[in-house]
Parts: sequence; C-alpha cells; structure tokens
Amino acid sequence: MIVLIRCNDIISDSRTRKYVDFLNSKGVEYKIIAWDRIGNSERLPNAVYCPARSKYNQGGVAAIIDRLKWMWFIFCTLRSFKSRLIIHACDLDAAFPASVYKMLSREKNKVIFDVFDWISDTLYNQGRIVSMAFSLMEWLSVRKADHIIICEPERISQIPYDIQGRYSVLQNIPSFSNDNFLYSEPQCQFSNALPTLVYVGGFTTDRCLSEVIEGAAQGHYNLNIAGYGNKTIASRLESLKECPYIKYYGKVPYTEGLRIMYNSDIIYAMYSKQNPNHLYAAPNKYYEAMFVGKPIITTKGIIIATKVEQNGFGYAIDESLQSLLSLLPSLSEEELLKKAQIASSLWGKYKNATASYLSTTYTKLLEL
Repeated sequence: MIVLIRCNDIISDSRTRKYVDFLNSKGVEYKIIAWDRIGNSERLPNAVYCPARSKYNQGGVAAIIDRLKWMWFIFCTLRSFKSRLIIHACDLDAAFPASVYKMLSREKNKVIFDVFDWISDTLYNQGRIVSMAFSLMEWLSVRKADHIIICEPERISQIPYDIQGRYSVLQNIPSFSNDNFLYSEPQCQFSNALPTLVYVGGFTTDRCLSEVIEGAAQGHYNLNIAGYGNKTIASRLESLKECPYIKYYGKVPYTEGLRIMYNSDIIYAMYSKQNPNHLYAAPNKYYEAMFVGKPIITTKGIIIATKVEQNGFGYAIDESLQSLLSLLPSLSEEELLKKAQIASSLWGKYKNATASYLSTTYTKLLEL
C-alpha cells in the first residue's frame, strides 16, 4: 500500500495534490497522513488527520513540541497499517519518522523522500543545537531513503550527501487537463489605471510581503493577495479591507489562486537571499506565470531570476520596496503584454511534463 504524508491539509498543497489525483486516476490503493493544523479544512477520502492543533510559522519551544507530536503521530499511524508500505514522505518532518519506522519495522518498507525544502538551510538564524539536530535528521532521511525527489535540477548541489543514481526531478509545474477555471473575474479588478501585482502563497516575514503591502496601501499600485501564515501580515491585510488598492482573499484553493493571478498584471515572487534555502527556491511562480500567461517579478541572484531573465518574461530586482517602486513606472502596458505573450508561448514546453513524470518515473517508484 502507498502512504502519502504531508504536514498540511493537502487541499491547498498543489504539489501533493498532483500525487493524490494521479493515484486516484490509476485506482491505486493508498492512504494519506495529513495535518489540518487549525481544524477547519475539508476532509479528504483515505486520509488520517493528526488531531494536534498548531499555529502556522510558529517558533520556539511550542513549535518543537508540535512537530514532535506530528512525527509521533506519523510513526504510530504507520505502525497501525500492519502491512508492507511504500511511504512517500513529503519533506523532512515526514521523511524522518518514516525512516525511523522503516528501520524498526519487520516489513520490507520503502521510503520516497520528496525534498520540498532543505530544512537545515532554513535554520540559518537558529542556534547550533537546533541546526545540528535537523542536519542529523536530514542525514538519516537521505541515507534510509530508497529514492529522493527534488524539484529543480540545481537543487542537487544543496544536498551535501551522495544521492547519485537514486534521485529524480519533478518540477513544480501546474498540471490540469484544461484551463477552464481561468476566466475574467470582475471582483479581481480595480477601478483605476494602476498596474496590479498579485501574490498567492504562504505569508512569511522574509519575502518582503509587509513592504509590498504597504506600497499598495500608499496607492503606488494595486495588489491582489491570497494566502495564509504569519498572523501579523494577515492581521494587517484584514485592517486594509477598505483600501481601494488591495484585495485580500484569505486562504484559497489552488485553482482559485491561479484565477486570481490570471486576473492580475504581474506576478510577485520575491525571496530573501539571507535565507540560504531561498537561493534554491523551487520556482512555482515561474511555471505558474507561464500557465496563466503573465510576467513575473523576482529577486536578483537566485535560480528563478536566472530562468526568468534567460527567457525574457519578467524582471529581477533588489530586495526592497524602493526597487519595486523604481521599476513599475517604467513598465508600459505594451511591454507587459509582450512579456505575457512570451510566458504563454513557453507553456507548451512544460504543460505535459508532470503527467509524463507521473506515468513513467513515479509509476516505477511505486513498484519498488
């Protein structure tokens, strides 16, 4: 039996949903172990949910305790299945307990470690003990994994262990049978001539989100924004509900997020180079920009910036509101339309990539 593990509700996780949809389409027997941290998301069939409640982007001792609860829940749930398992562990906090279970089980279980983020790199500003603990978890998870999936070829250089011969690449490319959900949405439009930026994703403090929100609040541009995470950012957006330059949608399904992008002018995809993990950021927005046919703004000096500049459908700028404010007035409607056309034309190169990977490489992995 296949067991797919991810530390969120799955509903809003586009990458994990690709696997779920594929397993459903093939009639494969599977279970999901998921974590609806705030307890208000739709329940999926074949899913077992961790009962612990937790905040998003939580730090300190509370975060450690909640993660330990989650990993213990994974271990106990795997043990309850009492059969040979192929465990697809999405990210470290799933791969580590899966690897421990594999070591202790009498069954010949297999583990696929899907590296969403190289976690130790996200802890660049944490203490040495915390960093060492996560590095040890990564070492064990990589060592015990039968196969490792990374989301961009460049990310292999981020993993400091030998994985040659047992890894594959599945990029974060939208995968849909049609794009009927991309249509003009009046509620996403603004009653002014300013350019409309859009951000759909997690709310964190290291992506210049607070700055871009304030720029819109001051009337420099319009902003469509959807997502969840950092409470300070979410609270600030709630307080700006009457602002004529900002539309805040909260947490939305993936298709709705793409539709909001489709109804905007420029996709905002900034990162922080102070975070080593962001240098290798999996460029979801890069492929989503092609899918919805929109230009993109990102950060100079990272992988996604190189890809955007090479293909000519976006802009790479410094990490500051001032850099953004310097760029936007120079962008004409004609130029944005031209870059949007380039983005759309590139989509043909990638639109079948996910389906091809799932039907070949992933199908073989499920036969380990």
